[in-house]
Amino acid sequence: MKDLKKKRIGLYARVSTEMQTDGYSIQGQLNQLKDYCQFQGYEVVGEYTDRGISGKTTQRPELQRMLKDAKENKLDCIMVYKTNRLARNTSDLLSIVEKLYKLNVEFFSLTEKIEIATSTGKLMLQILASFSEFERNTIVENVYNGQRQRAIEGYYQGNLPLGYDKIPDSKKELMINQHEAHIVKYIFESYAKGHGCERIESQRLCH
Repeated sequence: MKDLKKKRIGLYARVSTEMQTDGYSIQGQLNQLKDYCQFQGYEVVGEYTDRGISGKTTQRPELQRMLKDAKENKLDCIMVYKTNRLARNTSDLLSIVEKLYKLNVEFFSLTEKIEIATSTGKLMLQILASFSEFERNTIVENVYNGQRQRAIEGYYQGNLPLGYDKIPDSKKELMINQHEAHIVKYIFESYAKGHGCERIESQRLCH
Protein backbone atom coordinates (compact mmCIF):
# COMPACT_ATOMS: atom_id res chain seq x y z
CA MET A 1 0.00 0.00 0.00
CA LYS A 2 1.10 3.55 -0.63
CA ASP A 3 2.14 5.77 2.25
CA LEU A 4 -1.15 6.63 3.97
CA LYS A 5 0.21 8.36 7.05
CA LYS A 6 -1.25 11.70 5.98
CA LYS A 7 -4.36 10.30 4.35
CA ARG A 8 -7.86 10.03 5.76
CA ILE A 9 -8.96 6.45 6.43
CA GLY A 10 -12.54 5.19 6.57
CA LEU A 11 -13.21 1.83 8.24
CA TYR A 12 -16.14 -0.30 7.05
CA ALA A 13 -17.49 -3.29 9.01
CA ARG A 14 -20.58 -5.46 8.54
CA VAL A 15 -22.31 -8.48 10.05
CA SER A 16 -25.33 -10.23 8.57
CA THR A 17 -26.62 -11.26 12.04
CA GLU A 18 -26.04 -10.17 15.63
CA MET A 19 -24.91 -13.72 16.44
CA GLN A 20 -21.45 -13.40 14.91
CA THR A 21 -18.47 -14.67 16.88
CA ASP A 22 -16.33 -12.06 18.66
CA GLY A 23 -13.52 -12.27 16.13
CA TYR A 24 -15.90 -11.54 13.28
CA SER A 25 -18.29 -9.19 15.08
CA ILE A 26 -18.56 -5.50 14.25
CA GLN A 27 -16.38 -4.61 17.21
CA GLY A 28 -13.95 -7.41 16.42
CA GLN A 29 -13.48 -6.15 12.87
CA LEU A 30 -13.09 -2.53 13.96
CA ASN A 31 -10.62 -3.40 16.71
CA GLN A 32 -8.29 -5.18 14.31
CA LEU A 33 -8.58 -2.42 11.72
CA LYS A 34 -7.88 0.29 14.30
CA ASP A 35 -4.95 -1.65 15.74
CA TYR A 36 -3.46 -1.88 12.25
CA CYS A 37 -3.99 1.83 11.58
CA GLN A 38 -2.46 2.76 14.93
CA PHE A 39 0.56 0.56 14.27
CA GLN A 40 1.05 2.12 10.84
CA GLY A 41 0.41 5.65 12.07
CA TYR A 42 -2.68 6.18 9.87
CA GLU A 43 -5.49 8.60 10.78
CA VAL A 44 -9.00 7.10 11.05
CA VAL A 45 -11.58 9.77 10.26
CA GLY A 46 -14.71 7.63 9.90
CA GLU A 47 -16.28 4.33 10.95
CA TYR A 48 -19.16 2.81 8.97
CA THR A 49 -20.99 -0.20 10.40
CA ASP A 50 -23.96 -2.11 8.99
CA ARG A 51 -25.48 -4.52 11.52
CA GLY A 52 -27.78 -7.40 10.65
CA ILE A 53 -27.67 -6.67 6.91
CA SER A 54 -26.77 -9.18 4.23
CA GLY A 55 -23.84 -8.56 1.93
CA LYS A 56 -25.95 -9.51 -1.07
CA THR A 57 -27.48 -6.02 -1.22
CA THR A 58 -25.73 -2.70 -1.68
CA GLN A 59 -28.66 -0.77 -0.20
CA ARG A 60 -27.08 -0.55 3.24
CA PRO A 61 -27.33 2.76 5.14
CA GLU A 62 -23.71 2.93 6.28
CA LEU A 63 -22.31 1.68 2.99
CA GLN A 64 -24.20 4.41 1.17
CA ARG A 65 -23.04 7.00 3.72
CA MET A 66 -19.46 5.88 3.19
CA LEU A 67 -19.78 6.14 -0.59
CA LYS A 68 -21.32 9.60 -0.17
CA ASP A 69 -18.39 10.72 1.99
CA ALA A 70 -15.96 9.32 -0.58
CA LYS A 71 -17.75 11.22 -3.34
CA GLU A 72 -17.57 14.40 -1.26
CA ASN A 73 -13.78 13.97 -0.96
CA LYS A 74 -13.85 13.25 2.78
CA LEU A 75 -11.89 9.99 2.49
CA ASP A 76 -8.66 8.90 0.86
CA CYS A 77 -8.83 5.18 1.61
CA ILE A 78 -11.42 2.58 2.66
CA MET A 79 -10.28 -0.34 4.80
CA VAL A 80 -12.20 -3.55 5.52
CA TYR A 81 -11.36 -6.59 7.61
CA LYS A 82 -12.20 -8.88 4.69
CA THR A 83 -13.53 -8.27 1.18
CA ASN A 84 -16.79 -10.16 1.82
CA ARG A 85 -17.64 -7.55 4.47
CA LEU A 86 -18.00 -5.03 1.66
CA ALA A 87 -20.04 -7.34 -0.60
CA ARG A 88 -20.55 -11.05 -1.27
CA ASN A 89 -21.76 -10.62 -4.82
CA THR A 90 -18.92 -10.45 -7.33
CA SER A 91 -20.45 -7.76 -9.51
CA ASP A 92 -21.42 -5.63 -6.49
CA LEU A 93 -17.95 -5.82 -4.96
CA LEU A 94 -16.20 -4.94 -8.20
CA SER A 95 -18.70 -2.13 -8.85
CA ILE A 96 -18.12 -0.57 -5.41
CA VAL A 97 -14.35 -0.81 -5.72
CA GLU A 98 -14.48 0.64 -9.24
CA LYS A 99 -16.49 3.61 -7.91
CA LEU A 100 -13.86 4.20 -5.26
CA TYR A 101 -11.08 3.90 -7.83
CA LYS A 102 -12.70 6.53 -10.06
CA LEU A 103 -13.01 8.82 -7.03
CA ASN A 104 -9.28 8.32 -6.38
CA VAL A 105 -10.11 6.56 -3.11
CA GLU A 106 -7.94 3.56 -2.30
CA PHE A 107 -9.31 0.23 -1.06
CA PHE A 108 -7.49 -2.13 1.30
CA SER A 109 -8.46 -5.51 2.81
CA LEU A 110 -6.65 -6.20 6.08
CA THR A 111 -6.70 -10.01 6.17
CA GLU A 112 -6.17 -10.49 2.45
CA LYS A 113 -3.69 -7.61 1.99
CA ILE A 114 -5.41 -6.51 -1.20
CA GLU A 115 -5.10 -3.07 -2.73
CA ILE A 116 -6.44 -2.04 -6.11
CA ALA A 117 -3.57 0.21 -7.16
CA THR A 118 -1.87 -2.69 -8.98
CA SER A 119 -3.02 -5.08 -11.71
CA THR A 120 -2.15 -8.01 -9.42
CA GLY A 121 -4.33 -6.55 -6.68
CA LYS A 122 -7.25 -6.16 -9.07
CA LEU A 123 -6.87 -9.78 -10.22
CA MET A 124 -6.78 -11.04 -6.63
CA LEU A 125 -9.86 -8.99 -5.82
CA GLN A 126 -11.77 -10.61 -8.69
CA ILE A 127 -10.72 -14.08 -7.55
CA LEU A 128 -11.70 -13.44 -3.92
CA ALA A 129 -14.99 -11.87 -4.99
CA SER A 130 -15.82 -15.03 -6.94
CA PHE A 131 -14.98 -17.21 -3.94
CA SER A 132 -17.14 -15.05 -1.64
CA GLU A 133 -20.10 -15.34 -3.99
CA PHE A 134 -19.56 -19.11 -4.28
CA GLU A 135 -19.46 -19.39 -0.48
CA ARG A 136 -22.71 -17.43 -0.08
CA ASN A 137 -24.48 -19.48 -2.77
CA THR A 138 -23.31 -22.70 -1.12
CA ILE A 139 -24.69 -21.57 2.25
CA VAL A 140 -28.05 -20.66 0.69
CA GLU A 141 -28.18 -23.99 -1.14
CA ASN A 142 -27.36 -25.97 2.01
CA VAL A 143 -30.04 -24.14 4.02
CA TYR A 144 -32.62 -24.78 1.30
CA ASN A 145 -31.72 -28.46 1.04
CA GLY A 146 -31.88 -28.85 4.82
CA GLN A 147 -35.32 -27.23 5.03
CA ARG A 148 -36.57 -29.28 2.10
CA GLN A 149 -35.41 -32.52 3.70
CA ARG A 150 -37.06 -31.62 7.02
CA ALA A 151 -40.30 -30.86 5.18
CA ILE A 152 -40.12 -34.25 3.43
CA GLU A 153 -39.68 -35.87 6.86
CA GLY A 154 -42.84 -34.14 8.07
CA TYR A 155 -41.34 -31.35 10.16
CA TYR A 156 -42.99 -27.92 9.93
CA GLN A 157 -40.78 -25.04 8.73
CA GLY A 158 -41.28 -21.58 10.22
CA ASN A 159 -43.35 -20.11 13.04
CA LEU A 160 -46.40 -21.87 14.43
CA PRO A 161 -49.55 -21.23 12.37
CA LEU A 162 -52.86 -20.40 14.04
CA GLY A 163 -54.64 -23.55 15.18
CA TYR A 164 -51.56 -25.63 15.93
CA ASP A 165 -49.20 -26.29 18.82
CA LYS A 166 -45.76 -27.83 18.82
CA ILE A 167 -45.64 -31.38 20.16
CA PRO A 168 -43.49 -31.31 23.32
CA ASP A 169 -39.94 -32.65 22.92
CA SER A 170 -40.35 -32.91 19.14
CA LYS A 171 -38.49 -31.24 16.29
CA LYS A 172 -41.30 -28.98 15.11
CA GLU A 173 -43.93 -31.68 14.72
CA LEU A 174 -47.37 -30.10 15.15
CA MET A 175 -50.66 -31.04 16.76
CA ILE A 176 -54.05 -29.34 16.51
CA ASN A 177 -54.86 -26.71 19.12
CA GLN A 178 -58.49 -27.47 19.86
CA HIS A 179 -59.12 -24.02 21.35
CA GLU A 180 -58.00 -22.27 18.15
CA ALA A 181 -59.30 -24.87 15.70
CA HIS A 182 -62.83 -23.41 15.62
CA ILE A 183 -61.36 -19.98 14.74
CA VAL A 184 -59.48 -21.42 11.79
CA LYS A 185 -62.59 -23.29 10.66
CA TYR A 186 -64.70 -20.12 10.92
CA ILE A 187 -62.19 -18.10 8.87
CA PHE A 188 -62.07 -20.68 6.07
CA GLU A 189 -65.86 -21.07 5.97
CA SER A 190 -66.41 -17.29 5.90
CA TYR A 191 -63.85 -16.82 3.14
CA ALA A 192 -65.49 -19.58 1.12
CA LYS A 193 -68.75 -17.63 1.35
CA GLY A 194 -67.05 -14.63 -0.23
CA HIS A 195 -66.55 -12.53 2.90
CA GLY A 196 -63.60 -10.14 2.94
CA CYS A 197 -60.89 -9.98 5.58
CA GLU A 198 -62.34 -6.95 7.42
CA ARG A 199 -65.81 -8.50 7.62
CA ILE A 200 -64.41 -11.82 8.82
CA GLU A 201 -62.39 -10.08 11.51
CA SER A 202 -65.27 -7.89 12.71
CA GLN A 203 -67.70 -10.81 12.83
CA ARG A 204 -65.18 -12.99 14.63
CA LEU A 205 -64.75 -10.34 17.34
CA CYS A 206 -68.50 -10.32 17.86
CA HIS A 207 -68.61 -14.07 18.50
